[in-house]
Amino acid sequence: MENKNNQRLFGMLGFAMRAGKLIIGTDLICRALQNGNVKLVLVSKYASEATRKKLLQKSEYYSITAIEADIDTECLGRIIGKTYAPAAVAVTDEGFANEIKKASV
Repeated sequence: MENKNNQRLFGMLGFAMRAGKLIIGTDLICRALQNGNVKLVLVSKYASEATRKKLLQKSEYYSITAIEADIDTECLGRIIGKTYAPAAVAVTDEGFANEIKKASV
């Protein structure tokens, strides 16, 4: 991804977090997918193979777009204001999901 898109992606993730429109963590994302509350799943390419596979397969099963982003898990944590390194986040708002999709192209 080019730098301008990275900045936009990071900004949109931060806005979504502040708006309370992100779900963080594999188990919570899987539950939200089952409940139909997820519009987009963003998975770090640096997450474990098992985590990536699980989230990508569940997203496909529930017909939710999943993006493998070239974002380090620690960087993802910093972007959303967390001190830990989440492997993935899910977006629950359609508007944020669409903007994040555009920025991750």
